[in-house]
Amino acid sequence: MLTWVLFGTVGSAGQQGSMPAGVPLAYGVVTVKENKSQSYMTMLQDDQGDILKVTNANLMTMVEDAFHLHEYLIEGMPAWGKSQHWDVQGKILDATQEKIKALTMEQRRAMFLVVLQQRFGLKTHWVTRDKPEYELVVAKGGSKLKESTETQTSSGLNWTDLNATHITTDDLAGSLAFIQQRPVLNRTGLTGRYDVKLKWSVEGQSLNGAPAQEEETAPSMFTAVKETLGLELKPTHGAVQVLVVDAAEEPGAN
Repeated sequence: MLTWVLFGTVGSAGQQGSMPAGVPLAYGVVTVKENKSQSYMTMLQDDQGDILKVTNANLMTMVEDAFHLHEYLIEGMPAWGKSQHWDVQGKILDATQEKIKALTMEQRRAMFLVVLQQRFGLKTHWVTRDKPEYELVVAKGGSKLKESTETQTSSGLNWTDLNATHITTDDLAGSLAFIQQRPVLNRTGLTGRYDVKLKWSVEGQSLNGAPAQEEETAPSMFTAVKETLGLELKPTHGAVQVLVVDAAEEPGAN
């Protein structure tokens, strides 16, 4: 199972400095060690409590998390930033539990970014590129999305299916963008929360990834979105904000 954060609008993070604006706390006692386990499992824990814990992540994955951004919108990452993996640990010091609990996800990501700047020498800037993208719109005949009766949001995203509850159409657009590896703009105008079960196939493959006979193959994502959800992905071009990595260096000894 592939799990992924549902992405929304990307803000203008990436300003260099010891403490970006809007970061009230910082991680102290940060340790960075290379992970040579060759494991396929990567874990990032930076969304709760006073601990930062990253296990077996490459720099690209960490930058994606810190900027809340898909890899296809990041340029200039050095080769080692994709091939070498690291364990990173840190702890918020000298802060009350009330202050820690009050941290937003945006503030936590900015705190993580400071760690990457300080320990990996990360420097970045934003540029605007004209790139292909999709618009998610309501198809002719109307939406088939079902209003959720759940109270909590959850999402399981795989290369060939999405099983989610209590999500917005922005969340849905983010999931489709991750699979398509290009921006998906939510133009549905739908503001509710929905339960979504969607299955599609990679061309020429069955749902388990093996070669499939035509009658065994699920529809393409485009067909599945239209037939199952009553929505449509329309190709277009537009101005897209891209993050450029200007500098990064392998971390030194702790």
